[in-house]
Order: sequence, then structure tokens, then C-alpha cells
Amino acid sequence: IDRPKMHTFVQPDLATLQRRLETNPFAMWLGTQLTAASQDGVEFRCDWRDEFLGNVARGAVHGGILATLVDTAAIYAVIAAIGSMAATIDLRVDYHGMARRGAFKITGTPVRIGRTLSTAESRVFDCDNRLVASGRGTFIRLDEPITRS
Repeated sequence: IDRPKMHTFVQPDLATLQRRLETNPFAMWLGTQLTAASQDGVEFRCDWRDEFLGNVARGAVHGGILATLVDTAAIYAVIAAIGSMAATIDLRVDYHGMARRGAFKITGTPVRIGRTLSTAESRVFDCDNRLVASGRGTFIRLDEPITRS
């Protein structure tokens, strides 16, 4: 990954990133938990909730839930890589199939880290490790530290 030389980079640890995630009420309602993080990517777990269903008769998860999981993993891949907060400016999501009931595994990987804009990809897997959604986003670096005082 091509990284700009702007300042001394301090790799945020898993606990610091998880604490920041916990400041997001929607992420906490979803139940997302950061399980791994490095400059090369992140991994999340999200337990199934019946409230995720958009079509109860079919048992289909609402696309907005899957898009949120894609966005969260992709942006945290960028945050872990740049050591500061970021905001989504563009997001594309592809839906690949219906998820089976059970925990989701979500991965996020930086594609390119820039001085201001960065790109990352994300994949959402169901409890049977089947790819159910994927996407790519563009994120803008914010002048905001990961830790809040």
C-alpha cells in the first residue's frame, strides 16, 4: 500500500479502535465487534438479529444492514491505516446472495491510502462463510483523532 509521508504514523491498536466504534450508537445497536485490526485490514463480527430482516417471509436481510456492514469495515480499514478518523464520500455495494441466520464476518482492506482521499474494499460473509455482499468506498481524512479526550 502506498502511504503518504505526512507525520509520524502511530498504529492504533485493536482496543483503541473498538473503543471508538463503541461511540457510534448505530454500530452498537447492530452489535458490530472489531476482532482484528492492522494497517493491512480489519475484521468484524456481527451477530444475527431478527430486526435485520427486510423481508420476513423470505428471511432476507435488509440491504441497508449489509451496506452498513460494508461501509463500517471499509472505513475502519482506512482509519487503521491512517491513524485518524475519516468520513465516507462514496460507497458502492453489490449483493451476492441471501445470508443464512447466524453471525456475519466482515473484512475491510485498504486499496489505496492517500494524503486526503483513500479507498477501501469490504466483504460480508454469512455464518456458512458465503459471500453475501461486497463493496468499495472512498473516504476523506478528517482532522480528528481516533481517541476522544
